[in-house]
Amino acid sequence: MAVPSRVRTWLLAVLAAAGLSSFALFYRRAFPQAAVSLEVTRGQAVQRARALLEQRGARLQGFREAVQFAGDDDGLAFLQRTVGLAEASRWARELVPIWAWQVRWFKPGEKEEWRVQLGVDGRVVGFRHEIEESAPGAEVPQDTALALAEQFLVAQGWQPALLERVESATEKRERRRDHRFTWERRGATIAWRGAGAEGSGSVRLEVDVLGDVVGGYRHFLKVPEGFQRSVRRTMSAGQLLSLVSLGLTFLLMLTALGLSIARHRRGEVRWGAAVRVATGIATLFLIQGLLSWPAAKFSYPTELGWGTYLGLLVLILLLGSLTYGLWVVFSAGAGEALGREVFPETLRGWADVTSGRVRGADVARASWQGYGVGFALLGYLTVFYLLARRYGGAWLPAEGPYSGIFNVSLPFLAPLTISLVAAVTEELTYRLLAISLIRRYTGSTLLALLVPAAIWAFGHSSYPVLPVYLRGIELTIAGLVFGWVFLRLGLLACVVAHFVIDAVQIGMPLLTSGNATYLGFGIVVMGIALLPAVLSLGARPRRAVLPAA
Repeated sequence: MAVPSRVRTWLLAVLAAAGLSSFALFYRRAFPQAAVSLEVTRGQAVQRARALLEQRGARLQGFREAVQFAGDDDGLAFLQRTVGLAEASRWARELVPIWAWQVRWFKPGEKEEWRVQLGVDGRVVGFRHEIEESAPGAEVPQDTALALAEQFLVAQGWQPALLERVESATEKRERRRDHRFTWERRGATIAWRGAGAEGSGSVRLEVDVLGDVVGGYRHFLKVPEGFQRSVRRTMSAGQLLSLVSLGLTFLLMLTALGLSIARHRRGEVRWGAAVRVATGIATLFLIQGLLSWPAAKFSYPTELGWGTYLGLLVLILLLGSLTYGLWVVFSAGAGEALGREVFPETLRGWADVTSGRVRGADVARASWQGYGVGFALLGYLTVFYLLARRYGGAWLPAEGPYSGIFNVSLPFLAPLTISLVAAVTEELTYRLLAISLIRRYTGSTLLALLVPAAIWAFGHSSYPVLPVYLRGIELTIAGLVFGWVFLRLGLLACVVAHFVIDAVQIGMPLLTSGNATYLGFGIVVMGIALLPAVLSLGARPRRAVLPAA
């Protein structure tokens, strides 16, 4: 028996409220976050790094500057797995810099460059002066170099009594002699034992003396090689699952290409709508790439010419945009042709949007329903991982004080671009195209819902969640919900719900940053998906008519 529309609306409202409440109340318990705060801004980090280098006589005129915030994923995972999150947070605050600002000065085509790392509290936790192996310098004996290194550590505030030297190495260069010394901090060692392997992690200091000048310093956590191999071996299984999903998706896209050609010959493909959507997605992908410029600049390999590197980036970005555009064109073209035949009601609202009519009742209804579904699923994801961690032994890596979203230009735009590209592309592929295709040619609604949900879900198995199949199970269930929403509420509701979930999760660092500006940006991003509904307020309901092919 069909559920009355009014009852369904109230039920969705209750689920949305419950989901949003669960997400707000239990998010940090389900998705762990290290108790470490970032005390210096990007600008402050650059100023302190520049001051350090100038004190050491560095001349930075003519050098290009790049900055990023990054974390030691292996180090955090090791601490979290061995001593627990609370103790791992204490180590990250007091004993070892898991997260740091990284500032780089370089010249295109030249080996020489400077790098400085500053911890979350602004202390220098590393620097390095890269020079040519043939650069001239002194050939001091190891004892003299050791004295220089120890003086440097004292100047950085280290007490010799806390340190034990564990390694020393000397390397003869063409015109100088370089030395490296490594110390271990006493009382900062953690034993580890895994399946068939064991070792210990320790807080270490490393100083490089280039000739008779200190040219490198690093304060870090040494993670046992056995632990690193164990993690990579485990994650390789997840990568295999993702590759299988990618292969099945590729076959699905080949099918979409063939169907688009076949349906075009019968005059059933609305190429105009498909091209408009594809152009929008390709443009968003381009914007997303442009926003990533700071990270791309930081990653520049100096052995490449600057113009060559920029040309490669532009080529990769254009090819990526073209790939996404073609993906959407054929998914939308074949999927909509199939959808009008198999599930015509699922295109209400979506057909209006792709035709430029956003002030319709169907668009407003689908937008609000999408928000309701998105909030409900956010609650589901939170409760799923809360229970999986408590009763199923699931493990998720903790989040840090910042994330990659702050390494892009205009970080408030990143949740918008990333989420819209993912929502439109994936819902067209795994809901409109795949469900309609399987239902049309097998006659089974169950298979039509389950198969695309599983392919989509296990494509996310490369995420660092253990056991590796857990993400696939979580998202297969979510994919079945999306499939039900597609059949009952339509494609547009799925797209909006998908956008809401991704935008909230990607934008959480903005909302929890403690910075009023970032908080405001986060709220704006969360509300953008409501724009169609807001534009449709007061619109008179009408009987929707799907455009003809």
